[in-house]
Amino acid sequence: MPLAVVDTNLLLRMAAGQRRLPLYVAWRERRFDLVVSDVLLDEFEGVANRRSIRRFLSPLRVQEFTALLRAAALLVVPAVQFPHCRDSKDDIVIATAVAASPCYLVTADRDLYGDADLVNALRELGVTVVQTAGFLAVLEGPD
Repeated sequence: MPLAVVDTNLLLRMAAGQRRLPLYVAWRERRFDLVVSDVLLDEFEGVANRRSIRRFLSPLRVQEFTALLRAAALLVVPAVQFPHCRDSKDDIVIATAVAASPCYLVTADRDLYGDADLVNALRELGVTVVQTAGFLAVLEGPD
């Protein structure tokens, strides 16, 4: 079963949309193992509790989703050495993915998927950077 680290923005979408989001459904159907780290969970909670996010996610939903992540996702300790992103806020997800390697890093963040040097450096470490649609296609398998 493939391993995947999902960036914080997509985790927020999963928490808000749950059964309406194919990525959430695929995870809950156990078509991939979701990998997180304590620092990634802390970032998720911090962002989810911002006033601007609360209109999409209630504090109760954040608490429930965080508990689900802690119970159902695989927990790793982030790597200490890893390629850095031009946006240092993305280093948390990169360090988590490198620790989970080989895995997919599922992202909607152009700073991650749009940086060819970073994508190549991660590929050399066993991390495949992919957007959601590409990852869901991988889960569907070859035609």
